Amino acid sequence: MSGVRKALFLIIILTLIPPADAVRINPESWNGSAYLEGGYSILVEEYTATWCERCAEIDDDLDIITDGHGSRISMISYHPTDDIDAFQPPASEHRLERLRLQHPNLAATPSFVVHNGLVREGVDSWPDVQSDILKEESSQRGYSNLKVTAQTNETEIQVSVFPPFDLTNNNETQISILFVQHDKQISDGYINPGTGSRDRVLVGLAEFPFVGNPVSIDTTIVAPFVASYPIDSMEEWSVIVVHEYTNDVLLNKTTDDSSPLGVVEISVKDPHQEESTEIPIILPIIIFVCIGALGIISSGNKKKVKEEE
Repeated sequence: MSGVRKALFLIIILTLIPPADAVRINPESWNGSAYLEGGYSILVEEYTATWCERCAEIDDDLDIITDGHGSRISMISYHPTDDIDAFQPPASEHRLERLRLQHPNLAATPSFVVHNGLVREGVDSWPDVQSDILKEESSQRGYSNLKVTAQTNETEIQVSVFPPFDLTNNNETQISILFVQHDKQISDGYINPGTGSRDRVLVGLAEFPFVGNPVSIDTTIVAPFVASYPIDSMEEWSVIVVHEYTNDVLLNKTTDDSSPLGVVEISVKDPHQEESTEIPIILPIIIFVCIGALGIISSGNKKKVKEEE
């Protein structure tokens, strides 16, 4: 295959890669409403604690790393209900119970699970987590197409999800709306080896199984697939919407692959990086276009030389 054909082939492949499905908005630019359609992001779940020294060591770095991955991943942190952690949100304990159905060996903090794959424990495990993310990005093909709207007023964040119509009779899956607080302050009197706040803390959730009753923890269910959470003084927050299997399916082990079927995120947060995080995708395209252009020029020169001969 000639250089020109190779370049064109690679360009076509890159353009077929589904776009990452997350919106990151600077708080200064938030106008009170956002809409997102998709489902392709990779869910990264962290088991952490405010008293955990190793967690505190990596927390700031994780913030930079998640910005570096841009909209390709959605990271969320779960804090335990153990009478020691400074937050102990019931929603986090609910999600930890769900993780333990899939990973009975989940114990150490920090631990990371990428799209419900292997459990990676400890600060030194982050290179493995990065590898898991890249593998998921390269292997993921189909995903549920979710339509999500997030709106705020003076008192609450309200999220509406419009799931695909072909899922309405699915008795194995659910739509989960996860409310996340960034820069959550730690009150005095708690064991805290790190800074005065923690990031990506799950504070509330609503689960809507397609068959059965919804679950609400520290949220208000407004209507089917619509939930709200008190905004209080939160300046930075995220909403992560996941199409996933129900806890009953996980408990009964009726599926071999329990990975999320679709993930989207709307985030209002001041990023660590001002540069566009989509450069890693755009840069190869530019390179291949240049290669293609050079190939065309080279072919033209060869043709010209032959004509002169």
